[in-house]
Amino acid sequence: MKGLAETEAVYLVDAGDALFKHPYVAEAQRDHLKETARAIIASYNIMECQVMNVGTNDLAGGLDFILEMNDLANFPIISANTKDANTNKFLFEPYTIVETHDQTLGFIGITKGDPRVKEFAFSDPIEAAQNAIDEIKDKVDLIFLMTNGDDKLERSVVAEVKGINFVIRSKTGSLQRNPKQKDGTTIIRIGKQGKYAGVLRIRNVDPVSQMKNVSSQYTRIKFADNRLKAMSRGLEEGMTLEEHFAEDENRLKLIARLRDERKTNVDLIKKLKNSYFLEPIPLNDKIEDTPEIAMIVKDYMPDETKKAEKDNHKGH
Repeated sequence: MKGLAETEAVYLVDAGDALFKHPYVAEAQRDHLKETARAIIASYNIMECQVMNVGTNDLAGGLDFILEMNDLANFPIISANTKDANTNKFLFEPYTIVETHDQTLGFIGITKGDPRVKEFAFSDPIEAAQNAIDEIKDKVDLIFLMTNGDDKLERSVVAEVKGINFVIRSKTGSLQRNPKQKDGTTIIRIGKQGKYAGVLRIRNVDPVSQMKNVSSQYTRIKFADNRLKAMSRGLEEGMTLEEHFAEDENRLKLIARLRDERKTNVDLIKKLKNSYFLEPIPLNDKIEDTPEIAMIVKDYMPDETKKAEKDNHKGH
């Protein structure tokens, strides 16, 4: 989440299902998949994750394991409706509050639940969400309901829960590049299994005005930036585009038009009191791991993978 103001605050949050792909783990893969889950939490620690909602897939390792992950995490793992099936007690805090330089943000977590995770029980997610919102609504500027569930739960949340600014949903196969908005609530979907990261850019100045989607403006700003950057390749240090293309009238006109268009769109975004834009980032091979994350991946790599990698190097 990234602000559109001159001073920005950037946060990593996870709506659930990060640790396992399914709500169950085959015995033969249990140790390997648990090591992968530990690597994810360790990486989130380095990336300074602010909050993670518990999804049903995150519970596949069992009660003791998710509690181990909760201890390992340097950030709050939340769920307003996940319980210990034996004691019927809630296992996690229902929400967390994050203070930025000029905003107070409330993150609440719910999950639909799944009967395949035997050690856990789940209270009504709608009731749990509303109770948590009512508890923090006077303490925060924006409320994010992190929802791990299907389309039916999403519809129920939007129709029945009052006071949500953004629904950040996991457990959805659909990537929605242009988020939909209903009754003042914006729904964010970025697919599943970590194929995309969504950069949600928010500017929130007025507690009354509705959020406006500035996707088209941001797209034009990015287009202008990319064109200007492309034309800047090979320039001498300190030389402007106008100086470099002083003898090319058509190119000068293009540069002026791109700069004007960029300024117009930036000014429009700043003029709006409350606005948002979602930028999906594909997490493919073009995204390089930082050295710290790469080291974690190596440390948590299963022994058989390390052996295969070593054998592969011997063959060259």
